[in-house]
Amino acid sequence: MDDICDLLDTYNGRDKIVRLACYSLKLWGSIKKDEGLLRASSKLSATRATMRLFDDLPMLRHTLEYGLGRSEPDKTFSILGVLGNVVDQLFFPIEKICWFGECGVIKLSDKQMFAFDTINTVFWATSLYITLLRCLKQFQITSQQKECITKAMHESELRKQINSKYWLESITILKLCIDITHAVNCLPNGWLWGGKLDGVKVGAIATLSSLIGIAMHFARKKYFKS
Repeated sequence: MDDICDLLDTYNGRDKIVRLACYSLKLWGSIKKDEGLLRASSKLSATRATMRLFDDLPMLRHTLEYGLGRSEPDKTFSILGVLGNVVDQLFFPIEKICWFGECGVIKLSDKQMFAFDTINTVFWATSLYITLLRCLKQFQITSQQKECITKAMHESELRKQINSKYWLESITILKLCIDITHAVNCLPNGWLWGGKLDGVKVGAIATLSSLIGIAMHFARKKYFKS
């Protein structure tokens, strides 16, 4: 109970719970063909989008603090970090345009709305792909550390921590692959596998991703913050 309440007390934690509820309802509604469940899912998705309207300033602060990534261990991390920040920073104003367009505050034609929605999804998918590349690079480093520690027979506590990090990074890569599958499916038909997955499949993979995200939150708390 305390862990769940602690999760709900933070913006990111609450977003994880709302995301899980959103896609669980989408999965259930798609299976049952229940319009009420699907509307509830849509409203929760809109809630998440509304809350993201205020994420651009924290993102800008992060981007400015990160700069050119001089604190990163090598240039690969720096380049991917800068690219990721640029893509994420561009995502928010485009999403705002989509949101105001849907509300009717900004007058956009159907063609313009389609274009902005597509750009928004491209930024989302690109951000996930860049994050995946960073995770794969970090996973390679952790794998080498794991091998060295096993050979050197270091103290069990350090070995346990490296093993935990190794498995968490493995699961993170899996989650990102699932999220990329979801994001690309939201692209227009003809763009890779855009529009190929039905509501049940989208609900299933997004629900799985949400469950993994929450499980990883508690795993990190257990292994690295205890």
